[in-house]
Amino acid sequence: MSSFLFSSYLLHFNCKFVTNKKSPLRRKDVKIMDPNQIEAWKNFLPQSTIEYLVNPSARTTGQALDGVATALCWPLLKLRIIQKAKLEQFTKEIREKNKQIPVENRDSSKVGLAVKAIEEARYQLNEDDIRKLYVNLIASTVDNRKNNVVSPRLATVVAQFGSDEAHLIKQLAHSESELLLTSQLWAVEGNSDYWITPRFLSIDDQIASEFASSIDTLKSLGVINDFLDRALTEAKYQEKYNNMEKTIEGLKPILGHHEKTTKFKNGYIQLSNFGSDLARCIFQ
Repeated sequence: MSSFLFSSYLLHFNCKFVTNKKSPLRRKDVKIMDPNQIEAWKNFLPQSTIEYLVNPSARTTGQALDGVATALCWPLLKLRIIQKAKLEQFTKEIREKNKQIPVENRDSSKVGLAVKAIEEARYQLNEDDIRKLYVNLIASTVDNRKNNVVSPRLATVVAQFGSDEAHLIKQLAHSESELLLTSQLWAVEGNSDYWITPRFLSIDDQIASEFASSIDTLKSLGVINDFLDRALTEAKYQEKYNNMEKTIEGLKPILGHHEKTTKFKNGYIQLSNFGSDLARCIFQ
């Protein structure tokens, strides 16, 4: 059975719920899964992992996901696409992160989405920064304090991240108002203009220009809102804009544009509502 079909089983399973006349159980208490689906999983997962998934409890969710991670990643390990040490670290991190969730907050109702995150993560286990994002997302998926905002889209978006995107969204998540200032130098010719420097970001009072393509990526994924030419007017921001402009002005002779008429487009990027939900699941 392919890993894709396996994930589909988990994402779309139908459950029957057992009740008792004397003590009715809520939806989250007891779940009996379709025997046909269980039979299909036997070709894919260890028996102990199947038992955890069939009869999930607050205490066994982490063990189930640990087993799923090993099973889904094993083919890539055999092909030497991922390193054994990275797989072992991944499963250990999943266990440890789940242990940090209070028992009363552990919730297996979205375990299928956790499996989707594991399936996406297996291709980037060798990237420490990205792997940690997935570990946090997997834990958030089985934590009832966060999983109300978890959807299949989150794992799909993280799969598009490289280390620069991961670093940039982390900086946004930890910044005041979840925003970062930007500045860019443009040349003006008649009624038209064009940019002559990449966009610079102010990060921890340092000026950085290496995140220009990452801004485009996060914007296209709906993670950030981008305001290219809408400067914030508060005094604390104006001082930062001035410092950025001075730094960029010094580049004009190097770039060969010191004789051109130029202007600055100052603005900012900020996490969108979706980006805030994502950051909450992959960083906190």
